[in-house]
Amino acid sequence: MATDPTVDELRESVDAELRSIVTSRDMPLYHMMAYHMGLSDKDGRADRPQFRERTHGILCLLACAAAGGDPVEARPAAAAVELVENFCQIHEDVQGGLPERNNQDAVWWVWGPAQAINAGDGMHALARLALFRLLEGSVSKESTFRAVQLFDEASLRACEGRFLDLEAQEHINLSVDAYLKMAAMKMGSLVSCSMMAGALVAAADEAVYEALDTCGTSLGIAMQIKSDLRDMWGDGSEGHVPSHEVMNKKKQLPVVYAMEKASVSEKRKLGEIYFKRVLDAEDAVRLREVIVQIGARAECETLFKEHHANAMTALDVPGLSTEGRAAIQQFINAILE
Repeated sequence: MATDPTVDELRESVDAELRSIVTSRDMPLYHMMAYHMGLSDKDGRADRPQFRERTHGILCLLACAAAGGDPVEARPAAAAVELVENFCQIHEDVQGGLPERNNQDAVWWVWGPAQAINAGDGMHALARLALFRLLEGSVSKESTFRAVQLFDEASLRACEGRFLDLEAQEHINLSVDAYLKMAAMKMGSLVSCSMMAGALVAAADEAVYEALDTCGTSLGIAMQIKSDLRDMWGDGSEGHVPSHEVMNKKKQLPVVYAMEKASVSEKRKLGEIYFKRVLDAEDAVRLREVIVQIGARAECETLFKEHHANAMTALDVPGLSTEGRAAIQQFINAILE
């Protein structure tokens, strides 16, 4: 690998590790996993891969390099966190009844919910096994054990965050603070895990480890807020149709903020829209108008900027190289642009 690998080179490095873990196994179950991760088409043909961001894996490799380690050594950890993230995605698609993911049919839509759950659970098991590939390099047994513990703790927090996210759909009142706590668990836990795993492989000191934890958690929250804003307003162009989540009355941050801060009359307007059994396109337009009038969109954008800034400043710690810190910050900006 080049001394200063590009993001595309890091992405291919993660993909290569994933291929060696998943596509080497000859069973339709693994074809389902490969399809979801863009490593093959639904017929198992690996010559038709689909582009995937690999955000978590790239962050792992960037963190490792910034902390003075060799990104090649961190490839098993980068692949492991991608497997956990994709395991969560498959389960989320089943839970939410989402028919598409990454511009293709969702796994459950093609093979059914029961087999999709099998594929997701299998990916979680493969993630744990992938971590033991660290021992094939220079990573110690102690650090490998700590990596397994780190991943299990992050996976559990991600599941807890998804539990809270689903539970929130049954409640009328959800505070912004409670939402941000949920986002930190649901999204931030795996992002911070990615970066801490890279530091662990690099044998970084605890100050770096903690800084990357803070950075990853803030970045995950910012990513969740960005996703909510995009679901509601898209890129701001005329005629944007709100996402499946919005139309199904998911408690996303703009709605949560609006319900918490609205006056009595504004809550009445929201109630007329949001407590309908089914939303239509006209309801979505009215919902966005009320949210903007309350100031919820502007406040959500402010929260997004705050967590973006927190992620960037957390990296200002001795132990990260100047070049490595800049590379992570550049990637964060690209993720959140």
